Amino acid sequence: MSKLLDIQGLRVHFDTLDGPVEALHSVSLSVNQGEIMGVVGESGCGKSVTSLVTIGLATCDIDEGSIIFDGEELIHKTPENTEKTLSILKYFSSFFTIGLLLCLFWTFFAPIQGLQASVIMLIAFTISFVSRRIIDAPRSRHERFMRSIRGNKISMIFQEPMTALNPLYTVEKQVSEVLKQHGRLDNTETNQFLKIAKAIISPIELLVNYLRNDWNGALPIIIATLVILGIHQTNNADETIGLLASKYFLFGFVVLFVWLIGASVIPYRNKQAMDIVPSSLDNSVGTAEPTLVLSTGSMGVLENFVREKYSLLFVSWIVIIVLLWIPFGVLMTIILSIAILAIPPIQLSSYFSLDSAHSRQVVNILKEVRIPNPEAVVKMYPHELSGGMRQRVMIAMMMACEPKLLIADEPTTALDVTIQAQILNLMKDLRDREGTAIMMITHDLGVIAETCDAVTVMYAGSVVETGSLEQVLGSPRMPYTIGLLHSIPRIKEAGEERVDLPIIPGQVPDPNEKFDGCRFHPRCPFADDLCRTKPPQMQEVSAGHFAACHHTDLTVDLQNAQSEFSSEEFLKSGGGF
Repeated sequence: MSKLLDIQGLRVHFDTLDGPVEALHSVSLSVNQGEIMGVVGESGCGKSVTSLVTIGLATCDIDEGSIIFDGEELIHKTPENTEKTLSILKYFSSFFTIGLLLCLFWTFFAPIQGLQASVIMLIAFTISFVSRRIIDAPRSRHERFMRSIRGNKISMIFQEPMTALNPLYTVEKQVSEVLKQHGRLDNTETNQFLKIAKAIISPIELLVNYLRNDWNGALPIIIATLVILGIHQTNNADETIGLLASKYFLFGFVVLFVWLIGASVIPYRNKQAMDIVPSSLDNSVGTAEPTLVLSTGSMGVLENFVREKYSLLFVSWIVIIVLLWIPFGVLMTIILSIAILAIPPIQLSSYFSLDSAHSRQVVNILKEVRIPNPEAVVKMYPHELSGGMRQRVMIAMMMACEPKLLIADEPTTALDVTIQAQILNLMKDLRDREGTAIMMITHDLGVIAETCDAVTVMYAGSVVETGSLEQVLGSPRMPYTIGLLHSIPRIKEAGEERVDLPIIPGQVPDPNEKFDGCRFHPRCPFADDLCRTKPPQMQEVSAGHFAACHHTDLTVDLQNAQSEFSSEEFLKSGGGF
């Protein structure tokens, strides 16, 4: 198979307050057409940085290396002299901008001299700005190229599905945005005239739908509004307010409140008594159950009435008094002002809503990732979806433009085992159906074994072993890979003694730490002076199987090599630390 993605000699660093920190040390890996490549390693080994550099979203500086995707170079290198020139021009642009503002202020005191100085500053700023744009044109063209690639030919499922989606937009808005960005939306069905007409009448349509769907809730509001308008028109507002605020009305209101409270408290006490009595009965329990159900049901109805209806009545009473107290002319002015402020946003929202053809397109995309009831899901916001559903939506967004390469950065994070299996099967089906190559980044060797065709193992910013799935997991030759396999928990068989969970002693070294030899040697049971002084090179241990180790001859027997990680002497040494 031909190489779709080929990363060679990639070295990057981050600028920090403590100086540059090298995150990747000459990383080389490749993903073939239609292949699922698994990238595995502990946290801090550079897996996510590699993926972000590939799609141009990393905030690090690239020192050297090449990333070829489908025959195109994805890394743009600006010469050092050009960077210095751009930095100087940026400084001058800022200087001339401040000078222009000062000269404009000067015109208030000396109009002629200030205007002349302003023209000079404006010309100088224009020259520096245009020079920057011309010199920086290659980088701008490359950025436009990367924007056309991201989400189109290369897509990425980010690490955390719970926060990767925008909480302010619906599912259909976010999926359609990807299609719109890359010109993949279907032709619209509604012409511009009908779209404008529909937007104009959208407030009326919204009101009609509300009355149709919630008539029981709308009827009291309509009646109250008509009554208030009728009282205003008959000039009886003051008398009505006096009646509502009279001591007799208030007294009746208080009596109603006390009665409702009492009606809810008494059944509650009865329920407590009924909860105690049945436990002391033998054959009479059955006779007590109907009474208990009746009391509990009455209590629930009255409690809900007190909690909801009474508060609604109280608030409605205050609102009615306020609306009657406001003069009729002022009341109509407020209503019209609210309508003027509310109607245009509703109309604009309707105008910019998705066309029916685009909505169907998004629904079909959600169907491809097996989301149940996609017609309802497209109208939902991310917080209304479960973790598995959000991950499916993320996959739908990334697969919307049928990319050639899908980068999945721990796609099963925070998902339960059942949902994990569904997501992995879904990604395999997409690969088989669309021919999409997948770069699977994960910590889980079980996921690697289940889904991948090839495996790349990374440690401390470097690739330490790569090959087919059978080669890397079946006969690993790099001690770090052997240690990862050795650390997998194993179910204890019958009669077997319980042992401690096997581990690799120590931890991934700090990127700031300098090593003369192999970066894994402090944690390796086979390390010697050669490992501490000379970095190992990738060597081909079998056809297509490469490992970076000085002692691949000691790792031929996997069982013996794993036993070295469990040896008491090695564990007591703390892994060489």
